[in-house]
Amino acid sequence: MPAAPDPLPRGAITLHLDGRAVRITGGPFDSLPAGARGLCLEPRSARLAEAEWRLDVEDFGVPDAAALRAVLAAMMAAMRASPGDAFHVGCRAGLGRTGMALACLAAMAGVAEPVAWVRAHYDPGAVETPEQEAMVARFTGGA
Repeated sequence: MPAAPDPLPRGAITLHLDGRAVRITGGPFDSLPAGARGLCLEPRSARLAEAEWRLDVEDFGVPDAAALRAVLAAMMAAMRASPGDAFHVGCRAGLGRTGMALACLAAMAGVAEPVAWVRAHYDPGAVETPEQEAMVARFTGGA
């Protein structure tokens, strides 16, 4: 029986940082594109060792706010320094935790209504729980 194909990224968003466009794919972390700098939110990912940034968050959960802010600030600094690099955010399915992190990044980049924006530009099912939406609400303003 042939091996199952690697999962594909679910989608992508483009943030504008310091006047430069930065593309970020999202989806299962196991779909980390070759050469991409990734944030893994899934503690059981088969590709966890490939993550540049890691924050273990249980499925449908939310992380500690300070820990999330720290890891996203590090990722934001890397995106500002190297906007042409490939970036990826992933969890297991690429919706709840991934959507939450993408929306937080969008909020840090100054996007108004980041949950609605991520649902419109990434996936309508992104940010799955009220707790995840509340976490995003804390990320208004700069990084």
